[in-house]
Amino acid sequence: MLLACGCVSRDVARYMGQDPHLVFPAEQLVDQSLMQMDDVHPGADWGLSLVWEGDHYLLSADQNINPGAVTQTWRVRALQRITLLDYDQMFALGSCKQGDGPLLSRVVAVVNYDHSQQWFDAVREAWAFDPVHTVFVPYPTQGLRCLNRLYGADLTPPSPFILMSATSAAPAAATAKPPTP
Repeated sequence: MLLACGCVSRDVARYMGQDPHLVFPAEQLVDQSLMQMDDVHPGADWGLSLVWEGDHYLLSADQNINPGAVTQTWRVRALQRITLLDYDQMFALGSCKQGDGPLLSRVVAVVNYDHSQQWFDAVREAWAFDPVHTVFVPYPTQGLRCLNRLYGADLTPPSPFILMSATSAAPAAATAKPPTP
């Protein structure tokens, strides 16, 4: 078994070969994304899971071992330990590309967050899942851009006028009885 770079043996022993839906508590699951092994023939049999472990994150490559079956069974195939992010950073899972190329579904990056950018170009670190060796490997950040999936969403706090007290009377339309037929 090849150990993913940056992992400690307790992570490998605890998670490798296990069902990610069972070993990663839902409240610690940060994000998941599908991963394509063949861009010409896309499928849904590989995925990425990002899990918060308190003092670090774990990135896992997960494989559906029952493709085409009614019930899917997943197994953790590779792990990458990632240090906690700085205040202005976020993860980009499968949403990065080199220049104007296609999205790289096997690449995960740590980017500096800027809500005004449609594409993040300040990429701090990146890893790619290597399906041949079943490990995560460092990915070059030069020229890597990652989509800001929240671009264009107005995330400014609502006006204090809109935040009415819970004791305010409901609008008439909300309390009116429905018309009788």
